[in-house]
Amino acid sequence: MWEDKYICHKCVGDKYVIQQIKQTGNNIHICSYCRRKRKNSHLDSIIRMMNEVFEYYYDKYEDIYDIGRGDSAQDVICEELGVECEVAEDIYRFLCDEYNSHNDYDSARYNGDFVYRHINYSSGELAHTWSKATDSLMKETRYFNREVNNFLDSLFSDIDKLQNKDSDSPIKTLSNEINLFRARVFEDEEEVKEALEQPEKNFGPPPSTMARSGRMNAQGISVFYGATSVNLAIAEVRPPVGSIVVTASFVPLRELKVLDISALDSLSFGSGSKFDPQSRKTSERAIFFRTLSRKLTLPTFGKRQDSDYLITQVVADYLSDRNRFKLDGVSFKSTQVDANGEDSETGYNVVLFNKSSSVRHAADKSRRYNVEMYDHIEDSQYAFGPEIQLIVEEPKKSNYMGILSSTRDINDALEMKTDSMTYHKITGVKFRTGETKIQQGENLKKPDPPEKYADLFDF
Repeated sequence: MWEDKYICHKCVGDKYVIQQIKQTGNNIHICSYCRRKRKNSHLDSIIRMMNEVFEYYYDKYEDIYDIGRGDSAQDVICEELGVECEVAEDIYRFLCDEYNSHNDYDSARYNGDFVYRHINYSSGELAHTWSKATDSLMKETRYFNREVNNFLDSLFSDIDKLQNKDSDSPIKTLSNEINLFRARVFEDEEEVKEALEQPEKNFGPPPSTMARSGRMNAQGISVFYGATSVNLAIAEVRPPVGSIVVTASFVPLRELKVLDISALDSLSFGSGSKFDPQSRKTSERAIFFRTLSRKLTLPTFGKRQDSDYLITQVVADYLSDRNRFKLDGVSFKSTQVDANGEDSETGYNVVLFNKSSSVRHAADKSRRYNVEMYDHIEDSQYAFGPEIQLIVEEPKKSNYMGILSSTRDINDALEMKTDSMTYHKITGVKFRTGETKIQQGENLKKPDPPEKYADLFDF
């Protein structure tokens, strides 16, 4: 019987179970399988953990048609625990003895006629709580919403300590070595020329009075939307054919901390072992983070846009709390380009919160550039060649202590590289599609109309 069975850490493949045997076992007994006197544990503890894995991660089905969609209990044990067939057979028999009901009313958990299929876990209780929170957001109040705030506290409280499977943090640091590109669409050259006269003002984030509602900002809240490549920046503004796009580059003036929302897809919780109770407790959270990542990054259309943007805006407001997270913004993969196509982009989008979106010289109304759109070649011949020149004045001395006046603001987070601007004429747009053929089925016979007075009967 299993009361006399022991298994050592060398006869098990799962890392968490190996660690548990090493920590709680002893070498008083000989391993019942390799016959070596190593640290081992009574099979009872392994049986109990294996049953919990079946209960939490697997559904059972009676394979009455022998279609093979599923695995036998022994195969599951071999795969999950990493043991030989002899060990799996023993564990299976002992699971039947210990956990199957011995009356005629309750169904058995373990049976040779059953196959076991892995449960595609959902985010369960977290999703339900999020649904309630967002419902209150839509119907009650956006600001000072305690239910939403409490939920986000529980979700993001340790975000700076989380890691993905490669042990990387979802929080990135942007240094002055990175370029952030912005793109702006114009209808004609005159509009371009006017914008180039004050590029820091016109290509940086709009002032709060002109800031429109977006994915990561509410109406009147100015933030910096940028991308780490020119092509991504152009793709994000979705310019029509025939329009003009001007791109400009910005560099951080200090290190900026951003949360990589796309990395929420691959966060690692617990040991990753199904036998680890901590992994089971946090698996819902991992799956919910994947769902939230998609909600925060996928495009929305039509009537859903306002409600979906409300949710992402509230998350952005929450993360921008300087006292709680000290984050400057968020980053995420673009959905406007095909990451797997032949022209795939490896860059990502960056949104810098209001507190970290100020561009040097953007508020200086006196700073202007001379703009020429054409080069004079000879006589009446001109060639298209946009050029800007900063109009400088002699520096003025301050009335106080002779200190030179300066437009530099220590709160500025970005500087525009005015020598990096590029004029793009949009001559075509490329699309990638996923195609599904619409099948033509057989004709359906139109039913005959009911006979007149057919529903009447004699009295």
